[in-house]
Amino acid sequence: MNGGNARTLRDAIATLTEQRNEVVAQGASFAGHLIDLAIMELRLTVNDISKEELSGLCDHLEAGPIRRDPTN
Repeated sequence: MNGGNARTLRDAIATLTEQRNEVVAQGASFAGHLIDLAIMELRLTVNDISKEELSGLCDHLEAGPIRRDPTN
């Protein structure tokens, strides 16, 4: 992604974040959630994160925290 496209997407993220805050303040939490999903998708694009990488992260988070031996 070139710098101009990334900048445009970052501007869109900033605008969507403002809009999200407004709709949530008006009590439309589900609409806020949908905007959050759009923001996440744009951030994945800007940061060049693939669906596979996101899936791997989700799998890791679902596995829960790593348990460490307290004696070490």
